[in-house]
Amino acid sequence: MKLKSVNNQMQLINLIDALLPQTQCTKCGYQGCKPYAEAIANGDAINKCPPGGEETINALAALLDRPVIALAEEHSPAQLAYIREAECIGCTKCIQACPVDAIVGAAKLMHTVIAAECTGCELCVAPCPVDCIDIISLPTKLVALTGDSAIAEGQRVTRQLRRDHARNRFEFRSTRLEREEKRRQQERQARLQQAAVTPTIQTFDPKQSVIDKVKSQQPTATALTAEQKKLKIEVAMVQVALNKAEKQLKQYNTPELQQQVANLKVKLAEAQQAFTSALTE
Repeated sequence: MKLKSVNNQMQLINLIDALLPQTQCTKCGYQGCKPYAEAIANGDAINKCPPGGEETINALAALLDRPVIALAEEHSPAQLAYIREAECIGCTKCIQACPVDAIVGAAKLMHTVIAAECTGCELCVAPCPVDCIDIISLPTKLVALTGDSAIAEGQRVTRQLRRDHARNRFEFRSTRLEREEKRRQQERQARLQQAAVTPTIQTFDPKQSVIDKVKSQQPTATALTAEQKKLKIEVAMVQVALNKAEKQLKQYNTPELQQQVANLKVKLAEAQQAFTSALTE
């Protein structure tokens, strides 16, 4: 009897999850659509999905035999992330934030968004240190994941296929991250065990002894505070962005690039001033 009850609960969660847009945006307060589906099955409100909108609320109300209530937040329309590639510094922070692996690139290389895979969750925007990611309207050639009403039956089928695909990518990424974290923990544990059984052999090195003595006589540099380090990194990132923009300007010399270079010079001066002020405090 208890197993049957568990199976029924799992089926209900899957049915609820199928009605959610699978943007995995966390705007509902949960770390993805499936956790929100689990919360709804346990009694949470059905109006916390901004991408789903009224259509999703109506569908959930019909499924669960609950009253229709107003959306808790403003509806999020169908949208897409777009990286201004000329300004990208290749930090990989957006790649790490994307819940469906829709951004490709590598460290210190330009990144780009795979439009057909992007769910428009906006999670890549905040981590970007150079603010080079825009959220734009979804191209008309792509069917929206979100709860936009008044679409044809064929589009509904395509939308459901896109949602299923987004869910699969989200779950695959989650599994991969868990596997990688488990591997790191195992490697860390193996190193600790190896260190515990390996005897430490100390040998006297005259040359190293002299070096250590000289270092001990040198004045120790004052360590930067966390805020000073943050400002120093900001200066470096703005400088990189400015260097890239200046290279683009030399090649194309458009009014847009001229304005971009001017803005970055102002931003760099402000960042340098902030860093200098922090050092003197």
